[in-house]
Amino acid sequence: MTPQPPLHHVGIVSPSEEEAMALMRLLGLEEDYRGYVPQWSALCIFTKPNGASPIEFVIPDGGPLARFNKGAGGLHHIALQVSDLDALAARLVAEDMKLLEAEHVKGAGDFLCNFLSPLYTRGVTIEFVQLLSATGVSAKS
Repeated sequence: MTPQPPLHHVGIVSPSEEEAMALMRLLGLEEDYRGYVPQWSALCIFTKPNGASPIEFVIPDGGPLARFNKGAGGLHHIALQVSDLDALAARLVAEDMKLLEAEHVKGAGDFLCNFLSPLYTRGVTIEFVQLLSATGVSAKS
């Protein structure tokens, strides 16, 4: 049996940075770091984990994420950490599934990522994250 990959973060789409900050204040969350992912036209703000998995607030400035949940935003994905995205992609292909992106994407942090379509997961979007610092893998830009 394959061990369960650890939860890396939970992603929430927010229509604006102001709304993301308001929800962070409401929940008592502090910003850890932020980055922009051009592939998805989105500012991503990660909260400090404080002993738990961080929350990522995704603020689109166009593209398909701006229309997520009719523009209202909301819970978008759970992200699981894996050691090798290429091996995962090969395993999924063997099971007649595939990741959304042909090439893994450099995320807002020190990681590569790719998503499994909710078509395969009964409506749940799963992001897979491969840490760069722990593997010595270089980011593809």
